[in-house]
Amino acid sequence: MDNGLVTSDGTKVLTVAEYDQFVNFIPMKFRPIFEVNTITGLRYVELQRLHDHEEWYYTERNQIILPKEAQRKIKQKLVKRTIDKLPATFPYLFKAFLECKRPPARNTWFEDLERWSYKASITPKVNPKTPRKTIESWMLKAGIPEIEIYSRQGHDPITSLRHYQSLSFTNYEMKDIEKRLIEWGILTR
Repeated sequence: MDNGLVTSDGTKVLTVAEYDQFVNFIPMKFRPIFEVNTITGLRYVELQRLHDHEEWYYTERNQIILPKEAQRKIKQKLVKRTIDKLPATFPYLFKAFLECKRPPARNTWFEDLERWSYKASITPKVNPKTPRKTIESWMLKAGIPEIEIYSRQGHDPITSLRHYQSLSFTNYEMKDIEKRLIEWGILTR
């Protein structure tokens, strides 16, 4: 299924229907990795580091606070980054994530995502950037203030403008996005 939702760097952005379809083809032992990656919008390397540092998740506040060493991005200027507005069920998902083996090497994960894309009939194929770009796109299109997205995702407004604002979801897809973001605690109406 090709919906034409691709960022300027060629990364596939999923609709909610595609996300649900894709997740059904992920083996259960890997599913929490993909779900945590999508809900948090972490870079894949940050997700790997989070698995090694469960102390970065604060259960009482239902937040992930990434210290500078978690990010290690060349252009990174933030001392820390807070990922909040997580679902009420996130503690259970995070526990399942920690019980998984460490997220695999990026090239292995890329191959896994490619295989599951083929099985789910998703084209272009999902890649390690897809979860992050998907949640950012959904948040931007749902009207979440850009400053909240930038600070949550750890990049500047120009990056967002360049990658996401040209994407166009149908009205039906937007209703699905808003419903899912409300379910995940990211959007309030």
